[in-house]
Amino acid sequence: MLKMRPFMLLALNILLVLASWAAYNFPQADEYLFLFIIPTVYVLMPFVLSIRQALAVTAMNFLFLVFYGILGVLNPIDITAFISLFAIVGSISYLCFWIYRSFVEFYEKESGRAQRQYNNLVSELESIDRRGRKIETELVRISRLYEITKKLAPALTFEELLEVLFDFLEENFSLKAAHLMVCSGTECVRCISREIAPNEEPPKESASMDTSKILDYCAAHEMNSLFVTKEESGELFENMNLTSETFMLFPIAVRGEVSAILAVEGAQRSMYGRFRILIPQIALEFRKVQLYEKVQELSIMDGLTEVYLRRYLMERLEEEIDRAKRLNLTFSVGMVDVDHFKDCNDRYGHLVGDAVLKKIADRLKKSVREIDMIARYGGEEFCLILPETTEELAMTVGERVRRSVEEEPIKAFDEELKLTVSVGIATYPEDGEKIETLLEKADTALYKAKRRGRNTVCKI
Repeated sequence: MLKMRPFMLLALNILLVLASWAAYNFPQADEYLFLFIIPTVYVLMPFVLSIRQALAVTAMNFLFLVFYGILGVLNPIDITAFISLFAIVGSISYLCFWIYRSFVEFYEKESGRAQRQYNNLVSELESIDRRGRKIETELVRISRLYEITKKLAPALTFEELLEVLFDFLEENFSLKAAHLMVCSGTECVRCISREIAPNEEPPKESASMDTSKILDYCAAHEMNSLFVTKEESGELFENMNLTSETFMLFPIAVRGEVSAILAVEGAQRSMYGRFRILIPQIALEFRKVQLYEKVQELSIMDGLTEVYLRRYLMERLEEEIDRAKRLNLTFSVGMVDVDHFKDCNDRYGHLVGDAVLKKIADRLKKSVREIDMIARYGGEEFCLILPETTEELAMTVGERVRRSVEEEPIKAFDEELKLTVSVGIATYPEDGEKIETLLEKADTALYKAKRRGRNTVCKI
């Protein structure tokens, strides 16, 4: 918009009219020249004058032209031509000005809408970023909970398991005390507690709680977990001989039976959900320890290779299928067979053959995770159970197993043998949902590897 006031444009118009009049009174001047400059005023009118003001100026110019006509300077045709010129220039100017204003308004409207959309998107992105950071923080906390699986994995006795568990709770949770009651039926076999003092004193064992009352409470409430504050249920705290302000209770069930109860004092309500994530992991480790003790009792370890025997393999497969069904998980089974092992026995004897099997079993152990299981399926054939492992990952594990045997010769007594293995993979539930089906499919994949020339990994 031009920085010009209406009186300035009016003054310019009058100045041109006076200049034309002055030129008329001088013999050698051209009064028409200034009349032809007046349309420039009409070009500027839309930016300065309203339509009413523009009409008033046009009327003034018309009177001046009529005055010129009376004097004989202009004839009626000239007057008509000048008025038409002024009207045309003014109309075009106002039309252009209207188009310009419409474009500006449209642009401002669209840019305003775009700006609002941009601001909304920025706000939404900031909100998503905040939620993302919150979720990321929570995921970090949850992922730390699953670290206990690694820490508990080496523990094969209840004493080791409880020590690692209490250390983990002390490192990752702000608690007053934690108590673990190991149960047998409806009785508490033992209760191990640890008080976590704020001054970081050495942990001490204590069992101030009334364990019988806790067992009675769990039985009355169908072994459900709970979180309660002293303010909500002071009577409960008094009956159980609790000294904290909050109390959490988590039964740990193994194969449908409560094997232990974890009681926590002095925890915040926000920790309840994290503990519920933790309990299934603890339950799995309890089951592992129970099974290990059973292994010790039944001697289900193969004396030669120090891996599990076939009967324990079948039991573990049954448990893994049950767990996969309940939690909607997948797992894989791998069959590993030593290539040309009969030739090795015939050529070097059974003592060398036994040493070879032991060395191969050792390499298998180093090629899989601690949570994976290796069993001797029969003769020179081994079976792997790979929990929570997809077919693709199982193929990777199988390839790692194959390379571990192929890449380095096996030394047995005075002999050095270059051996290989073939591996067949089957995955639950894609290849079967029963033990017999999975083993049959894994065995079929193994023979497929044999037919391809051995020393390879195959799936169905």
